[in-house]
Order: sequence, then C-alpha cells, then structure tokens
Amino acid sequence: MSTQTETTGKHAATGPSRFRRRVVAVAAAAVAVAALLLVVALSNPGHISIVFGWFPITLFWVTVGVCVIAVVLRRDVLHEFAIGIPVGAVFAVLMFLGLSVTHAIPDGAPRSMYVWLTVACLMTGLVLAGWHRAHWPRRISGVAAVVLAVLSAGSAANQTFQYYPTFDRLFGKTADNFLDNAQLKAMREEVAKTGKLPDHGATLNVFISGEDLKFTPRPAFVWVPPAWFARSRPQLPVIELLHGVPGDPSDWTRAAYADQTALAFAEQHNGMAPILVMPDVNGSFDADTECVNSTMFGKVETYLTQTVPEFMRKNFDASTAAGSVAIGGFSAGATCAVFLALNNPKQYSAFGMYSGYVSPNYGEAENQQLTIQTLFGGSQASFNAHNPPYILTHQHFTGMAGWFTAGAQDPLSVRAAQTLQGLAAKVGIATCISSPPGAHDFAFFTQAFKDSLPWLSWKLKVTPQPQSVPATCAPGTS
Repeated sequence: MSTQTETTGKHAATGPSRFRRRVVAVAAAAVAVAALLLVVALSNPGHISIVFGWFPITLFWVTVGVCVIAVVLRRDVLHEFAIGIPVGAVFAVLMFLGLSVTHAIPDGAPRSMYVWLTVACLMTGLVLAGWHRAHWPRRISGVAAVVLAVLSAGSAANQTFQYYPTFDRLFGKTADNFLDNAQLKAMREEVAKTGKLPDHGATLNVFISGEDLKFTPRPAFVWVPPAWFARSRPQLPVIELLHGVPGDPSDWTRAAYADQTALAFAEQHNGMAPILVMPDVNGSFDADTECVNSTMFGKVETYLTQTVPEFMRKNFDASTAAGSVAIGGFSAGATCAVFLALNNPKQYSAFGMYSGYVSPNYGEAENQQLTIQTLFGGSQASFNAHNPPYILTHQHFTGMAGWFTAGAQDPLSVRAAQTLQGLAAKVGIATCISSPPGAHDFAFFTQAFKDSLPWLSWKLKVTPQPQSVPATCAPGTS
C-alpha cells in the first residue's frame, strides 16, 4: 500500500514537470528559430522595415515565447502569482497615471501598446516576487520578457505612427546625403572645377538664430537640390516645412523622406527643385507653441515668418522675389502653415496643409479656452487673428494658393481640410483638395508631400505647371 502511494506521488510530481519541460522546449525552439532569422536579417539591417513585413510579427512571437518560458519556469506558481500580479497591477496603474499626467503618449496610440505595457508591468511583478528563490535561467527569462514586452509596446506605437520606418532610421540616420560644412564646400569646389552637377542633393543641419526672440530653437534641417551647386547658381525659392507635436525638424527627412521626394522630383527637372528648410517650431520634443508669439514660449511666429526666410536668403542665396516662399506642415504643423501663410501673404504665395486641424489647439484635448488663456494671454481677438476659419471669413486674398489633404481614415483632418478649403476658395485662394486612403501617420505625410510638390514648385515658378495632380483643384473666387 505504501509503495503504491509513493509511485502515485511520483507520477503526480513528474506529470506537471514533464509538461513544463515540453512547453519550455517548444517555446525555446520557436524563440531560437526567430532569433536566428533575426540575426541573419540584421546582418545588413539598413532598409529593413520595422513597420511592415516580417519584423513586427517576429518580435511579437519572440515576446510571446519568452513570456511563456518565464511563466512556465516558475516553481511555486500560485505563491508567486499571488504576490507578483498585485504588484504588477500597482506598477501598471502608476505608469498609466504618469503617462496621462505628462501627456507622454499622443492621441491615437494603439490598444496593443497599452496591452504590452501592462504585460511588462505584470511580468515585472512576477520577476520580483520570485527573484530570491529563482535560479539564473528563470531570472534571465523574466528580465528578457519584461524588456521584450516594452519593445513590443514601442513597436506597436511605431506601427501606428511610423515614426521610425526602418532600422537605419531607428539607429540615427536622419537623411540621405547628409553633409557637414566641409563636405558641402568640397562638393561645391568639385562642381566649380568640372562643371558637372552632383547626382544628388544635400541635407545640412544648421542653427538658425534670431535676436530678441526669447525662443531657443533646435537646429534646423536644410535640403538643397543639385542645381544649387551650379557655377551660375540660380536663386531658388524655398519651401518651409513644419513638423508636428511631439516632433523634431528631422521628422521631415527621417520619417517623411522629404529629401528623397525632392531629389526624385529634381531628377525629372534637370536638377531643379525648391530648397527645403525644416525649422524647429517648438524648442523641445514635446512642447506645443502652436507657432505663435506667446509669453510662455517666445516669439515663435516671428522666428518662422521672418528669421528663417531671411536666413535662407542670406546663407543659401534663396530667391528674394516677392512670394518666393511656400510653407507646409503635417498635423499641428499643417494648422501652423495655414494661418502663417494667411497672415503673411507678402512672404508666402502658397501653403500645404497635410492632415491638419481647423484651429490652433494647445495640448492633446481640444480646449479652445485653454488655448486662448495659455498662448494668447486670454485675448479672444488675438486667437481670432490666428484662427484660419476666422481669417478666411474676414479677409480676401490675391495670388495665394493652398493645397489641402488628409487621409480618408483620418476623419478629423478630413473635416478640417474640407472646411478650410471651402472657405479659402470663396475668398480668392486657388485651392486643391484630396482625401486618398491613409491615416494620420508618416506614410501618409510622405505621400501627401510627394503629391503636392509639383504643384507647389509650379506656384513658386521653379518648374512648369504639372499636366495633372492627384487632387481636385479650382481657382479662387471673389
């Protein structure tokens, strides 16, 4: 009787243990295969997409596999869960409260990101609960599960916003043909000797400062086309491109590929294209100036409408002709582009609104009173002077043109484009409007700028009128 009991106990003890070993073996094999694929692919990672294709899927399954291993390897599961899950839940609550208070996550973040952040917090609780009794394989798998869950959360957010399209962009590449001053000088000397234009443009990182602005901008990006290097250099017009919130000037080249788009356009026009300047509009990654002069952020509007164009004329020999500057932007930068152009028609002859909003808005939530109080000192009149619907119902324009576009899956921006285009067309502004398939992400911003560039270049008198554009266009009416 005693022997039978012992035998039964052994079977009871070895059953779950054998099951755990099998689960771990299967999960480990899957992780190993995925890791092997990862190593092979990453031997030359530069242009591998981390938004589409195999990488996000592989990361997902590797993370799931490591999490399974980390859980199955636990010995006293009930005890560790009883302690670890509540601890992890507390971590999750504190984390989400912090993210909410700091507005660290922009609107539109995917649910999967929050799921993975929750998993990371719960796994952290389990790791801490069993740390003192765990052997090193358990500790390593637990820590790896936490790290991978956080990476998966970041990957989920990146798939939505497409802020880092590829590995080379993630690891610091912000533009193609990025030159410093010495390299730029050498290229110009080479062209002066040979008379042969380069087969590419150049992107530079420059600091554009002004006097008495009380605004400290981050360095701007400037792209010049091949024609800019010519011996008898033409005075080229400029397109000023504004980023969104949160954001950085490099967003336009790193994620929206404006330099590549402009180069492809220049190659079709003997090296001719407008110069691109991508200035800072916020002073920091998550500030929100809405491109206006304010006591909180300084004279941002003055910087964008006066300092930047003057710098381009002085340092890049840009055209000094009237209306030789266009301005465009995506997201919050698009709203900026509209009212800056409307308020400075002698400076800007055209603007591009890519997935913008109807009115300036401070912060994530739509709150006009907060915006007026924070950025305009409580002055309704000052807000109205920067509010596109108000401007377009109180002024008339001559020689102004505007391109309005938003992705069909971005209803808020579609309504904004339709509203402002309708108003603009009634007050003399030549308009184009489109709403092709797309969301509020960098893939759409990239395509939007590509679609509008031939039209903007024509309006700036750089290249001939395009035979057709992917938008519905109409001359302005009085």
